[in-house]
Formats: sequence, structure tokens, C-alpha cells
Amino acid sequence: MSACLGSRSLFHALAALVLLTGAAAHANENGEVAQKRSDLEEVRQRIRDLQKEIADTEESRSSAADELAAAERAVSRVQRELQHLSAGRVGAERNLALLEAERQAVEERIGSRQSELADWVRRHYVHGAGGGVAPFLSTRDPNQLARDAYYLEHLGRARLELIETWRTDLREKAQLSESITARRDRLVALEAEQQVRRKELETVQARRKEAVAGLAEQLRSQRKEEQTLRQDQERLGRLVAALARRAAEREAARAAAAAAAAKAARDEAARAESASRRAEVVKGVSRAPAAPRSEPVVGEIRQAAGPTPTGVSFTQLRGKMRFPVRGELVGRFGAPRAEGGTTWRGVFIRAAGGTQVRAVAGGEVVFSDWLRGYGNLIIVDHGGDYLTIYGNNDALLKELGDSISGGDPIASVGASGGASESGLYFEIRHRGQPLDPLKWVQFN
Repeated sequence: MSACLGSRSLFHALAALVLLTGAAAHANENGEVAQKRSDLEEVRQRIRDLQKEIADTEESRSSAADELAAAERAVSRVQRELQHLSAGRVGAERNLALLEAERQAVEERIGSRQSELADWVRRHYVHGAGGGVAPFLSTRDPNQLARDAYYLEHLGRARLELIETWRTDLREKAQLSESITARRDRLVALEAEQQVRRKELETVQARRKEAVAGLAEQLRSQRKEEQTLRQDQERLGRLVAALARRAAEREAARAAAAAAAAKAARDEAARAESASRRAEVVKGVSRAPAAPRSEPVVGEIRQAAGPTPTGVSFTQLRGKMRFPVRGELVGRFGAPRAEGGTTWRGVFIRAAGGTQVRAVAGGEVVFSDWLRGYGNLIIVDHGGDYLTIYGNNDALLKELGDSISGGDPIASVGASGGASESGLYFEIRHRGQPLDPLKWVQFN
């Protein structure tokens, strides 16, 4: 009876251990999925922030472009004004030439008047105050005296008019000189002012062009980052979905394994109790654990993947690809695994550590990191919702986002992720569903 109780306790403990292990693994996987979803939400938030930054940059670029347009319009306007000033200067120069000619004529008149007055002053000085008048008074003829008096009156009036005309010419000359000087000074000042404004506007225009170019470059960078983030979001979303499905599948498998283990424990306990009743003299019966079954060897892979044709889809390569590494192919897709609990969703290839793992076809690396249960894992997207998965690697030679061709080395064989032996775990998936690699890849 004690043996029966001991056996029963042992099996119940084993069943409890299986349940606890499954629960812990489930918690870890759920934590991993939650972490990936958190990463995905961070990427989405960064995309939203970047979209706001792009909108602000576009607004700034639009404002700078408007300012550049205003500066360019101002430069054009000043250039037109300079042209008008140049044309006006030509006309002003013609007017100034006329004024100069007029001033020259006035100066000649003034010179003539000056000569005439100088002659009169000289005669007046030579002949005295009565010079020129006394001869008219020497005659006694009254008629002659009257005529002489009339001539003297007109002579005095003419001399007064000569003096007044001379004064008028001098004033006109002064006014013409002032007008010529003022017009010249005004033209020079206007032209200098316009030249200064043109230089200032050209400086502003150059700065505006630099600002617009800088904002355009910033906008290109932001849009490129947004595109990259969107690609990251899509890849991470696919990975999260795949991890969630995988976690659910494993949880179902663990639940089934735990139920089977519990039932086996109960059956074994019942058999042990029955045997104890039949053989009461037998005590302390111990049962040796059964040796674990090994996976069957499906065959030997003697040729690894090489270059594949470019420009063809993954489906067109079906049956023409090679396995990623040479070695022993163990397990068969869909068959129960030797350790129990699940079935094979891919294949395992025993190979020496450090052997190069080659891509079966061209594509893009969408995952390159350590993942629980798979160790150093790399996933390649081949388009058309087809993925190939390479697990338990020792080292990953490609990074997220790398473009690769068929036959490129992407990893090296190892035993990471808790694998019991050195080798490569390999899967092919379409829209998240595993496919039989032997229906896609040539065995030899």
C-alpha cells in the first residue's frame, strides 16, 4: 500500500509539474506577445508624431516658399524701378543738356550786358558826370535842345533797362544752376538707394532659397523615415500575429499534454494499486523511466541551397529549391514529435555547429533576433505572404530589413534556444500556416 501511495504521489507530482511548466511557458509567451504589441504601438505612435512633424514642416516650407516668392517679386520690382530710373536718367540728362545750353545763353547775354555797361562806365568816367550830355547843351537852337532832351531821356531809360535785364539774367542763371544741381543730386540719390535695396533683397532671396532647400531636405528625410516605420509596423504586425497564433497553438498542445499526463498518472496509479493488492509481499517497487524516443531520420541532405533565378515568384520556385544546410533530416512534417505534445510544423536538420545556413530563395529579412523556443531566429519574407523560418542558429549574419538572394549565407548552425543538439530548425509558412517543406524543397 505504501508503494501504491508513493507511486500515486509521484505521478500526481509529475502531472502538477507538467501543468506548472505549461502555465509558466504560457505566461512567458503571453508576456512576449504583449511586449511585441507594445513595440508595435510605439511604432504606431512614432508614425503619428512623425506625420504631425511632416505637416508642420510642410507648413513651414510653404511659409518659407511664400516668403521666397515675395522676396523674388520684390527683387523683380526693384529691378524694374532701376530700369525706369535709368530711362528717366537719360531723359533727365537731355533736359540738363537743354538747361546747360540755356544757362550758356544767359551767361553770354550777361557778358554782353557787362561789356556794354563797362563801356558806359568808362565813357562816364572819361568825360565826367556831364560826359555825353554837354555837347547837346552847347547849341542855342530850342528845337535842337528839345530833341537832345528827348534823346537823353531815352538814353537814361535804356541804361536803366540794361541794368535791370542784367540783374534778371543773373537771377535766372542762379536758378538754373540750382535746378541742375538738385536734379543731378536727386538722380544719384535715387539710383544709390535702389542699388542698396536690390542688394538687400538679393541677400534675403538667397536666405529664403537656403531655407526652402533645407526644409525640403528635412521633409524628404521625414517621409523616408515614415515609410521605413510603416514597413516596420507591417513586419512587426505580422510577427505579433504569428507569435499570438503560435502561443495559442502551443497552449492548446500543452493543455492536451497536461491532460494526457494527468490521465496517465491516474491510470498508472490505478495499476500500481491493483498490483499492490495482488502482491502484498512485494514492497518498494520502483519503476525505471522509459528511455526517450529519438526522432526518425528521414534522409541525408547532401546539397545546400544555392542561387535562385531572379524575377520569379516564390511559388514558381516550388520543387526547385534546396534545403538551407547539409546534414541529417529528422522528423517528418505533421508527425508527432518524439518528446510528445506537438507535431512537426517544419523539419530539423542535424548539422555541425558553425556550418553556414543559406537562404532558400531571395527576399527581405523581416525578423532577426532571439526568440524563446527558437533561439537565434531569422525570418525571410519572399513576397506573396510566403515566409521561411530558420531557428536554433549560433549566429545571425543578416539584420532586419536586409535584402538577400537565394543561396546567400544568413546564419550559422548552432544549438540556441534550448536545442538538445546542433542543427537547424526550418519552416515554410504561407499566410501564417505551416507548409510541408518536402513538397517545396528538393531533397537531393
